[in-house]
Amino acid sequence: MKILFPHWKSFGVEDITEAFENLGHTVIQYENEPDNYRISPKYKSGLKKYIRSEGIDLVFTSNYFPVISDACNDTKIIYISWCYDNPLVLTYSQTIFNPCNRIFIFDSQMVYDLNALGADNVYYMPMAVNEKRLASMSATAAQREIVKADVSFVGSLYTEKHTLYDRMVKLDDYTRGYLEGVMASQMLVYGYSFVEETLSPCIIENMQKAMPLETNTGGMETVAYTYANYFLLRKITQTERTEILDGLSKRLPDIITSDGRKAMPVKLYTPQETPFLPDVKNMGTIHYMHEMPLVFQNSKINLNITLRSIKNGIPLRAIDIMGAGGFLLTNYQNDFGLHFTDGKDFASYSDREDLYNKVEYYLKHEDERKEIAENGCKEVRANHTYEKRLAEMLEIAQ
Repeated sequence: MKILFPHWKSFGVEDITEAFENLGHTVIQYENEPDNYRISPKYKSGLKKYIRSEGIDLVFTSNYFPVISDACNDTKIIYISWCYDNPLVLTYSQTIFNPCNRIFIFDSQMVYDLNALGADNVYYMPMAVNEKRLASMSATAAQREIVKADVSFVGSLYTEKHTLYDRMVKLDDYTRGYLEGVMASQMLVYGYSFVEETLSPCIIENMQKAMPLETNTGGMETVAYTYANYFLLRKITQTERTEILDGLSKRLPDIITSDGRKAMPVKLYTPQETPFLPDVKNMGTIHYMHEMPLVFQNSKINLNITLRSIKNGIPLRAIDIMGAGGFLLTNYQNDFGLHFTDGKDFASYSDREDLYNKVEYYLKHEDERKEIAENGCKEVRANHTYEKRLAEMLEIAQ
């Protein structure tokens, strides 16, 4: 089968290509990029022409793009999209009803929400790893000195250029107080997101006055969805990640590890500067393919603090940590229970105090920590590989 793979700054391009080829298919990379991911007549025309001239059998993308769906629908070939982002407002396009689509999403709640709109071609599919690549990776002695850590976190703090919420400078005091209360309450709750349902017509009207929003042409998303997921839940994540790392950095110096030394400072791998976290060691950006797995392998504890707009799903970061052989300490997400066992394959925390206590516990109980990391690694490399996932998708797509 000839598979066309358009991609733009997406994760896993090399791994997905390799997996498709190992399954016996030919992958053709498509580098052209539309000027608009919803409607781009020039791009759509060029893509349709390329599909027909090259005898393409199927188009695959990481994340979903309406303009590609329409091109595939016109040429009557299957379009498989595997979404690793949430929120992903493009999945609320009317084009998701195109019969060519086979849309796979890692968050079961997002699948449920789209199914409820009548999109029966949307399926749950967790993320994956290239187990052969990860098994072959190990840090040199020089690299190990750089990437080793007692506790590390890889990810954005969402502080770049301020969040959308922070740009709502004209928000009236009542609405701001209301939203601050909602966000503070949501930060105390894991496993259920209630922010969107708290946005009454009056609150939305006041938010519209501060920063007007319009739904996209052909889009089914509500204004409340956009405010909740792109403004408020992202702001919660910014606050939560910053406060967790700050609190942990102040506690680590008092922890004596299993080898009898004081715990090292938290290492943070992020593109943003963090002068507001003076006790956290900011290591800057790392390469997803070549460096990040080494951090996961050489950190005693790898934190996952999930972006709050991911309701149930297991973030790609968590799968990457376990697949690399790292010990995962994460906030609990409901989809973990579909594939892994808490305390056996990974460890979860229920609140910040629980997180701090478990960091101390696992830094003092090395054998238990290593056993959990090994179990998680075996489970991911056996059952969550790109080849298995893509084979499942192709079977469903037939």
